[in-house]
Amino acid sequence: MSLFEWLLTIPQWLSASLVVGIFVSFGIATILIVRRFVHHSALKPYNDISGFVFANIGLIYGVVLALVIIDASEQFNTAKELIESESAEALALYRDLNLYPKREEADKALVALRTFTLSMVHDEFPSIKVVKWESKYQANLAASKASNELWAAIAQIVPRNLHEQSLYNEILKDINNLAQHRMKRRLMARDDLPGVVWVVVILGGLMTVGFPAAFGHESARSLILITIPLALMVSAGIYVIVSLNFPFTGDVSINPDGYEYLIEMAGW
Repeated sequence: MSLFEWLLTIPQWLSASLVVGIFVSFGIATILIVRRFVHHSALKPYNDISGFVFANIGLIYGVVLALVIIDASEQFNTAKELIESESAEALALYRDLNLYPKREEADKALVALRTFTLSMVHDEFPSIKVVKWESKYQANLAASKASNELWAAIAQIVPRNLHEQSLYNEILKDINNLAQHRMKRRLMARDDLPGVVWVVVILGGLMTVGFPAAFGHESARSLILITIPLALMVSAGIYVIVSLNFPFTGDVSINPDGYEYLIEMAGW
């Protein structure tokens, strides 16, 4: 479990406070440390140069932060579309199995589909949300067993005429699409930003909130008051990236609403 994933497993107010606190504290501490060893009069002649450098650092970092937020947002939306497609295939499978004439075989598959759907809601998604290792890097045992039983039940269906064969082809299409969407969704739950991107985001944020210490202003208190809102904005942007980067984890996460709809509709 990475540090960023861990932040999403604790209460949101606490994780947000930690991120904000780190950047605000760093900005204030930088000002106090610099003022302890360097008098403001020694920095004042370079205020124009410092202002030019700070403006460029802020601009570059703002662009980088915006691009990373957009990328994380697109990943979040893609994950949402995946789970919608996945649950839609489960619903299509439910309807096609109900249309299959050979009830004994179809009912066995429906029982397996019920077990699978309940396992998604009660086992797999909760495990991913709290970043349990088994659900992130290997198959969740309950969900995998239910999936295997569903495949086995469908494999036992033997079409006896063209009508049954046509419906069975749709059933196979449904379960294959369901499996593909589920695999993509599970892989996306493991995705993280490259380490070099996190380095740029974190170090760039620290550099931005710490730079006001380079200004030769007479009042350190005034610099601190300027730094606090800057640190708040930077830390807020970083927290948004952390939240969106793990779409199935934490309070801001995607829920299995489609599966829950199927459970309610089917009376399971």
